[in-house]
Amino acid sequence: MVPTRRLVGLAFVAAAVAIVAGYVPGVDAAWIGIDALLVGMCGAEALAGRRRRVEAERRAAAIFSVGRPNAATIVLSNRSDRAIAGTVMDDPIEDATVTGLPGYFEIPAHGTAELRYEITPTRRGQRRLGGVTVRYALPLGLLWRQERVELPEVVDVYPDVHAARALEMLRRQGREDARVGSLRVRGGDTEFERLRPYQRGDEMKHVDWRASARRADLVARQYQAESNQNVVFALDVGRSMRGESGGLTSVDHALAAALLTADVALRGGDRAGLLTFDDRPRSFLRPTGGRAGGRKLTRAVYALDAGLAATDYRAAMVYLKTQVKARSLFVIFTNLLDPRGAKELATAVRSLLPRHLPLCVLMRDAEVEALALAEPRSEADVLVRAAAAESIAWRDGIVRSLRSAGALVLDARPEDVTPLLVKRYLEVKARRLL
Repeated sequence: MVPTRRLVGLAFVAAAVAIVAGYVPGVDAAWIGIDALLVGMCGAEALAGRRRRVEAERRAAAIFSVGRPNAATIVLSNRSDRAIAGTVMDDPIEDATVTGLPGYFEIPAHGTAELRYEITPTRRGQRRLGGVTVRYALPLGLLWRQERVELPEVVDVYPDVHAARALEMLRRQGREDARVGSLRVRGGDTEFERLRPYQRGDEMKHVDWRASARRADLVARQYQAESNQNVVFALDVGRSMRGESGGLTSVDHALAAALLTADVALRGGDRAGLLTFDDRPRSFLRPTGGRAGGRKLTRAVYALDAGLAATDYRAAMVYLKTQVKARSLFVIFTNLLDPRGAKELATAVRSLLPRHLPLCVLMRDAEVEALALAEPRSEADVLVRAAAAESIAWRDGIVRSLRSAGALVLDARPEDVTPLLVKRYLEVKARRLL
């Protein structure tokens, strides 16, 4: 039982009367009567509220997506003969933010009520939900009855699995995502697939002039892209990937980009694989095609997180070359913190050429960029701005050195990596670089 504001107010009045009785003769009987009445009412309400009146049930998916609001619903049932109103709270999972709780409810006699709230996890892995706590006022309004219903439940927090579903919806609706570009993998000058309306960016040599003359509008020839090629995602899980942006780690942003790009590749007939590494190769999933490949990839990374070990690029690339013999697109997710690491990455990437096609995905530090653009207001701010600008210039030099080594480079903010990587993959396929 929990006292309500009404009980606190009445207790304050009783205390005031008792204070007055200490100075005014003949008031003793009044404050004793008030106290006795108040205690009796509380006792009667406590006895009347001993019986449990509310049953609770939680409805939530078994799999949550990190960084996204995941809906959950609490269903409350009133077993008593009178309407009740109060608040409900659910035990949150670790490493998550909750919106919509505590929630207010009103339930008629023998009725039910549903309260919907959202859980946004910030870490992947297995998480546990606890119990539901319900608090409602008793008839006299002097006490709250608090009931707790244990609803233990285990949920798995995966990388963002909704992105691929959104991509599929765009395909079905025949639309194009403005940030991703065309969602269809088009080929070069190989096997003819179909005629379609000309789109900005199409090469003029692909225009079918006879068909254009018949339709009085430009028509382009579309060719099928080569399939059954390998796309291997090499994910650095060393200490350089422990940084956060937008509440998610660099590993989370990398996984979201890898899973969506893998979905595009698998639907286009290619095979997708995965390597995780830090100071040594940690896990390897051979390139696999079809839906089974996508499921294997998702299960392999759902609890993955970055550690504190330094990254050994040479060991990782040597391992990849021994495991994957056929020409493949190697997408390497990493962050560079020092010149030594940048030099090692460039050397390792150069060793992949010309058999394989490496694509290095680097994530910019938005906070450093903000410091470089901030208006200085003191001498210390000038030094900070200069240091940030030097860091950005050093990073630009790394990107140039990697490109001069023959690698493709995607240097973008973490929140932009996913659409830009999908677009870059489609460009690689269209230009027949594999």
